[in-house]
Amino acid sequence: MKKIKRRIKPRNVIINTSPEIKMSELISEFASDYINMGEDTEERQNYLNGACTAWNIANLSETRREGALRQVIESYRRTNPEISDVEDFEHDLCILIQKKLEMFPDNKKIIIDAMIEPISETKYRINVASTDDKEMAKMILKKDPTL
Repeated sequence: MKKIKRRIKPRNVIINTSPEIKMSELISEFASDYINMGEDTEERQNYLNGACTAWNIANLSETRREGALRQVIESYRRTNPEISDVEDFEHDLCILIQKKLEMFPDNKKIIIDAMIEPISETKYRINVASTDDKEMAKMILKKDPTL
């Protein structure tokens, strides 16, 4: 009799397992001023991406934060050679990291994805996917330096 190989199914990422704590609300509370600096949906999405990067860096141990921040800044510099605001971006990330640590020091959820969804000309909704499982997050984010 032939032996049947069983495939192990990866665990699913569970989104919003704590209905009383919605990550989209936390991100909005944490970074709405920063996100609102964007003049349109695309710019707001870029600011949201920066805020999520800062959130994930803040979740690292203190000894790993600086290295992760350097990696993100260097990547930003390489992918945006025509932009001269690298120092401003770094400053913003540092402020957001500190703000996350002050506002939500015990929340260690890793943000996997976040999107801006326009509702009207002046309003938008933030949708966030997050997980507590660091190994799953690494697999999904493919070795993101902020983990």
